Amino acid sequence: MLQSLRVANRSPIKTCVRAYAAPVHKFEKYEPKVVESDWYAWWQKRGLFAPKRTDNKFTMLLPPPNVTGVLHIGHALTLSIQDAIARWNRMHGRSVNWVPGTDHAGISMQSVVEKKLKRETGQTRHDLGREAFVDEVWKWKQQHGDRIKQQTTRIGASLNWAEEYFTMDPQHSQVVRDAFIRLYDDGLVYRTTKMVNWSCALQSVISDIEVKIRCWIEML
Repeated sequence: MLQSLRVANRSPIKTCVRAYAAPVHKFEKYEPKVVESDWYAWWQKRGLFAPKRTDNKFTMLLPPPNVTGVLHIGHALTLSIQDAIARWNRMHGRSVNWVPGTDHAGISMQSVVEKKLKRETGQTRHDLGREAFVDEVWKWKQQHGDRIKQQTTRIGASLNWAEEYFTMDPQHSQVVRDAFIRLYDDGLVYRTTKMVNWSCALQSVISDIEVKIRCWIEML
């Protein structure tokens, strides 16, 4: 694109500036799905959400939503607040790196995949076997992880998708293993015999936070 600049009484000076074709829409009424998706794609194409090379940096991590389902109003609230913070820092000249991701959700993800498996095939994870069940979990993650990303982009969140992660990616899993090894070596975690919470339905140990305590008095 060429722009003409006139300086004092001199003749116009031709200067070249980089052109980006912004989305153009002509509708009788506003069509948010079309307009907003086109503008988001344009933002991405221009690299507006990528961090710049500068010492004035601002980094923020999006709390990774669980891939057990879809986003809800609480996620939308968090995204809106963090997006405002990210854009405010960009306006102040900082290189913003807002990192997105998704979380495997542990026992919760196992539970929803087991319910789906039981509903569709009548099988349990024990019938299927460990490796085949893990494959089903990854299929679920792919399906719902993509849906979560679509929902997030529809909100217009200015995230750096180049650094998107999943908490069970190999590099993240290795960091967790290394952390527990260090904790064990330092004597901060240890093996012992303890009472645990066993779920008959899940056939698994579950944490205290996942247990609802009910007390009653009766003869054993």
